[in-house]
Amino acid sequence: MVGIDTLARVIAGGILVWAALSKATSRDAERLAPYAIPPSLRAPAYWLLAAAEAAIGILLLVDVPYSPFAALGLGGLFMAALVWVRMRGVRRLDCGCFGSKERSVEFLLGRASGFTALAALAAFPFDVSSPTRDTVVTVALIVLGVAVVVLGALVLALYRQVGILTLRVGPGVALELAEEGPPVGEQAPLLEGLGRAGSELAVFFSPGCRLCRQLAPAVRALGREGIDAHVVYENEDAESFERWAVPGTPFAVHVVDGIVAAKGTVNTLEQLEQLITVGTERVEFAPA
Repeated sequence: MVGIDTLARVIAGGILVWAALSKATSRDAERLAPYAIPPSLRAPAYWLLAAAEAAIGILLLVDVPYSPFAALGLGGLFMAALVWVRMRGVRRLDCGCFGSKERSVEFLLGRASGFTALAALAAFPFDVSSPTRDTVVTVALIVLGVAVVVLGALVLALYRQVGILTLRVGPGVALELAEEGPPVGEQAPLLEGLGRAGSELAVFFSPGCRLCRQLAPAVRALGREGIDAHVVYENEDAESFERWAVPGTPFAVHVVDGIVAAKGTVNTLEQLEQLITVGTERVEFAPA
């Protein structure tokens, strides 16, 4: 009769080999961008991860001693990484493990927890017909440990969401005046780092501005969600303030493909999002 540990080892090994093959097929190292890995290190880290998954998966399948402990460590690494990105505000990820499909971080964390539990079953075999007291305690501790990690991630996500809702409190529309900032519909002025491709946000802050300090987390949150945000401080780049005709801070400009799409004085995350929405709609419905 096949033992629980053997079945868990084979399933865990198959999962890792499948995940490695999926990564090798897609070859998309940019999937590691949400983990704050520098661009120059993403490709090496991506292939190192795929190689580790393949190696540990094969070791599990051929029943090499102590390989379940390597799988257990890898599962812990997966869970820690997902908790980290959720704390950074990332909501959805395409991990590339089983094909290209975006999932919520909570779903991926649950899946990683299930894999870690499988690895734990393979690493700590026991007889289900007559389990000892130590075996029952070990299994209970593993289950509780996984549950604590998952619940901790959910609490952190809830904490961050409350913070974002607080940032939304205030007027919902940015103040846009034609004479302030660069003209809408024209090329954006020179700004270091501005790619002039796709949707970008230029945000202007002053070092002593209280509203700027309150708005900074909202700008970072938008950046984590895919908006290419460029923050300019007046004391560091006064020339850009002049070129962009910034009337005061905090001031934001939505740029689409190098063209100024929307602009205005902003105080909250909701105003920033509204500014981006207005700019996007202007571009979409602009006459050809």
